[in-house]
Amino acid sequence: MYRGGDLLEAFHGSLPEWLLILAAFVTRFGDVWVLVSMTILASWLLTWKNVSVGPARARDRTAGTSSTNSDTASTNSDTASTGNDTTSAEGGVVPSAVWLVGVVVGGLAAMTALKYTFLLPRPDLLAPTPALLPAALESTYISTVTVGGYAFPSGHAFGATVAYGALAMAIPWGARRTRFAVAGVAIVAISLSRVVLVVHYPGDIVAGMVVGVSYLAAVWWLLERSPVDRPTTAFATALGLALVAIAVSGGAGRSVTYAALAGGALVGWSIGRPDALGKRESTPRRAYHVGSGTLVLAILVGLTVVSDALTVAWAGALGAIVVAPAVVLPRRRTV
Repeated sequence: MYRGGDLLEAFHGSLPEWLLILAAFVTRFGDVWVLVSMTILASWLLTWKNVSVGPARARDRTAGTSSTNSDTASTNSDTASTGNDTTSAEGGVVPSAVWLVGVVVGGLAAMTALKYTFLLPRPDLLAPTPALLPAALESTYISTVTVGGYAFPSGHAFGATVAYGALAMAIPWGARRTRFAVAGVAIVAISLSRVVLVVHYPGDIVAGMVVGVSYLAAVWWLLERSPVDRPTTAFATALGLALVAIAVSGGAGRSVTYAALAGGALVGWSIGRPDALGKRESTPRRAYHVGSGTLVLAILVGLTVVSDALTVAWAGALGAIVVAPAVVLPRRRTV
């Protein structure tokens, strides 16, 4: 597989020191913890502001056609993203944005599975340590340019494409063209920083961006057509991809963490999922969600057997915290 090794060697050692320092700074915006934290905070903000975001679902577009005008107006407000949560066809609240976290976590899990499928190494070259670099930052820089693990596709390119791309597609503020331009600059800058720091071949970052775009297109298609609500769809998909990553990698590469985070969110949402008017759902549907939450909880318990229990516990707890605003806020607003 051609990955651009000759191109990497051509400019290795010839780049100015300031560019290496800049690349080391920019690349941090593609770190997993930054992407996940940024998406969680954005989802909380959008949920708190009661902003309806995301792909227009076929169910939402057709809901209320045989009902009253008020029901139709409520359904249309979701499609138009007017800023209010609306009622879905089943009578449940369409949550604002917590499902965005599921989309990003699912992408990171898919990236892990791909890395352990191809098992392609990183470049043998090493970026020089700039003399201009302050002594206090030298250890941080060295850790940035001496990363381990497999290289194809680039996790930073893949993760940045999914996270920044999803936010640009979902957030309703500002012009759509401006959001995509900003996201595109961030994605390209983060991706190129990996080549400048010689931790990836050019082919790795190209593959990361292409697969990231493909993943986003697929998950957006799924969110538009899923028969269940967005958080259930997003976190169930993320959990499934994380379980695949665990199987492929043998539990390595944060795959267990991704599974526990998605599982914790799915348990919290399945059991605590609010309905349209703060009333409890019908008995069959409530039993369905409780049953789904119980099944996922059993999966989390199973993960502790093959991994560190503390890792599963904190990641699962984080997942539950992620969906907490979408569970609690709608009930408070209907009181």
